[in-house]
Amino acid sequence: MTATSATPEKRTLADEAYTELKSRIMRSELAPGAKLSIDGLAKQLAFSQTPIREALARLESEGLLARRPLSGYTVEPLLSAAEFDDLFEIRMMLEPRAARRAAERGTPEIREPALLRSIPPGDGLAQVDASGLPAAEANALLAAARTPDAGSDKLEFTEADARFHNTVAALSGSAQLAKAIRRLDAHLHLHRAYIEPDSIGETEVEHLAVADAIIGQQPLAAEEAMRRHLERSRIRHRAAFEAARTTEPTPKPKRAKANR
Repeated sequence: MTATSATPEKRTLADEAYTELKSRIMRSELAPGAKLSIDGLAKQLAFSQTPIREALARLESEGLLARRPLSGYTVEPLLSAAEFDDLFEIRMMLEPRAARRAAERGTPEIREPALLRSIPPGDGLAQVDASGLPAAEANALLAAARTPDAGSDKLEFTEADARFHNTVAALSGSAQLAKAIRRLDAHLHLHRAYIEPDSIGETEVEHLAVADAIIGQQPLAAEEAMRRHLERSRIRHRAAFEAARTTEPTPKPKRAKANR
């Protein structure tokens, strides 16, 4: 078997491992601060160690894991109050600008389709048609703005919210801006799990206001709509943050440990 023929299978297994591990992190089945064993995870997921290593490296690049010398990988801990405030301050600097740039560029002409294709599946642009068709791009943005029903799994809301913000970031045309926003967003995943159901509908209304301004090519309106959304989101996330800090999940049997 040649190296070329082996590559697609390896990549598929790495993607499967990534998806499963990310789901466990988002659901706190791999608790904040948990140490991860490559060997233990490989046995749990019935994979070889190679796709596990690739998946862990990808999760580290997204800010969900930390890798430390001699200790290996650990799940990033919950944010402190100061870190939470800093994160939102930085989001307020970056995301309104991303929305404004997206509106300035306009959905009728996405001039860098390669940028759109570079965003990993599930990060907001899996359904974006990069051919330059206005309807496809507008529909993709509107679809990303939608949130699940209030009674849906909180993981669905977490993924939907992240997908919208990452879509807007990618439409800004700046690969570095999009990368920075995706990494910041990763740290909110646990707090979103504590968002009250009533807030999900509010989030969708705010997302649609941003999307409408971008599609209508109204840069200032898009910037202001994103700023208002983040201000309200900060309040919702602050309540969720406090809930997460006082209800930290108890480690479960699924937590990976090295065999001795």
